[in-house]
Amino acid sequence: MRLVSLNSCEEGLILARPIFDENNRVLLNEGSILSDAFIRRLKEKKINHLYVISEITEDIGEVNDNISPQLRFETTKKLNDVFSAIKENKTGKKTSIARATTIRNLTDVFDRIMKELMDSKYLLNMLSHMQTTSDEFFEHSINTSLYSICMGKYLGLKQDEIEVLGIGALFHDIGKTQKTESEGSWEMHPEIGFNLLRREPEFNLLIAHCAYQHHENVDGTGFPRGIRGSEIHRFAKIISVAEAFDHLVTKKFLLPHEAMEVILARTFTRYDNTVVDAFKNSVAIYPIGVTVILNSGETGVVVGHNKLHPQRPKVRIFKNSNGQKLSKEEFYDIDLMELLNVMIVKCDAVIERSK
Repeated sequence: MRLVSLNSCEEGLILARPIFDENNRVLLNEGSILSDAFIRRLKEKKINHLYVISEITEDIGEVNDNISPQLRFETTKKLNDVFSAIKENKTGKKTSIARATTIRNLTDVFDRIMKELMDSKYLLNMLSHMQTTSDEFFEHSINTSLYSICMGKYLGLKQDEIEVLGIGALFHDIGKTQKTESEGSWEMHPEIGFNLLRREPEFNLLIAHCAYQHHENVDGTGFPRGIRGSEIHRFAKIISVAEAFDHLVTKKFLLPHEAMEVILARTFTRYDNTVVDAFKNSVAIYPIGVTVILNSGETGVVVGHNKLHPQRPKVRIFKNSNGQKLSKEEFYDIDLMELLNVMIVKCDAVIERSK
């Protein structure tokens, strides 16, 4: 199975997994043969990438997606419901009961996400969420939560702690949903979010502190309070790394290894080193099956991880430096840890996000 950009798709490729639209409806089923008409239709639906059956990766087993598209869609809907209920901020017994029910509906879905991630023996596939174009705000919230959960698991947090951390990550940016006329409104969003969340009896108070502290830096240069080191809650330190990485890839359009280099460069100033280490060891920034182009001109598919240096995976080459397709017998694997002058310059699924 290979993950490919829709712009790289050719007529005749066979879908390895179904394609869903933004309403969780199946557009094309697994096993469908791609025609030019199908490819045009998927582009109209703003599908970014898809999985196809490929002889290149037939020996490496199933590509792990961690969270199913259906569960992500359901989570997005429930999250939207809760954000709307909290933003309204209405009082009264009936309203409070309705809001509490809405929050419990979300936590029920979130429990299913928790179970899938906690039971998984794989690294989190950071590209598995990129099949469709959904609401960017909620997408960022969910991605931040997934990264945070996996870091919490690696760091040995208890399950109830990871649940608070994950929900705190879901709501870390809720302050951005409140309109304000202040010129410094962006830097006010952590405090606004804190004040919204701390009034919700269904939420652990730590969830509010996750929103409050996720832009604090370990050297004291962050906001809104400029606290440092041990003054910052561990959950906020985790969310800080998670949301920064997702922002760099999905908003700044950096390649995953470029985003990782930015995070590493800011370790000990913005980010806690133990948290950065946890991210490196729990998230596959170049997951198995993703198509990449190297500075040598070769095109390949990621077939293995380097845990200590996730930005330098193992790649199976199926096009040579002249762009010529190789036969199955001519495929060859290279380890980017052994060829330090070779770099990834394009990752199909990520580059598509910037267009």
